[in-house]
Amino acid sequence: MATTILPESLTTKARHVSLVQKANNGTSVMSGADAPLIVVDVNHQRNHDGRAYFAYKIYPTSAKLAAGAHIDIVIASPSGVTPHVTVDAFCQGDAEFYIYEGSSTTGGTSYTPINRNRNYTVSNPSQSAMVINPTVTSLGTEIDGQIVPGGVGKKAAGGSSAALEYVLKPLTNYLFRLTNVNGTSHAAFLSLEWYE
Repeated sequence: MATTILPESLTTKARHVSLVQKANNGTSVMSGADAPLIVVDVNHQRNHDGRAYFAYKIYPTSAKLAAGAHIDIVIASPSGVTPHVTVDAFCQGDAEFYIYEGSSTTGGTSYTPINRNRNYTVSNPSQSAMVINPTVTSLGTEIDGQIVPGGVGKKAAGGSSAALEYVLKPLTNYLFRLTNVNGTSHAAFLSLEWYE
């Protein structure tokens, strides 16, 4: 059933508001029966906008993470950019995961974040800078710590952590660290996903 909207007149002093959204061809279209309002979560929309990124470091079964070793990913963003980050941490043996704010590091492997929308790989790079496995000179302030259980014996399954979103401050180094505490080498990975 259609709703009839009368235009504003000089005598009624009323305003009528209609929802408008962007169509696939870039034009604006009024929401209605022929163009229903599209509703998606922010993370999904940022992916469509080409503003969603990820980064990872993996130690596969062919080159396992040594006992007591870390996977460290450090990210920092410029003024005005506040990445909204989720984390996925996995190790086939017991591990510990920490996030530190205000870390100091040197060296490491520079990493170019990957745009999750592959249509924007060149035109919209992440504004955040990132290094993998730098030398950590100061951890900074611990803001999160989690146990990542790996299981035991033939039923060892590994574990992961990805439920929370962190909104990072600009002009601040954040260290994401996964440590293999199992006592033997295991396959492991650490992945960050975020939008800006």
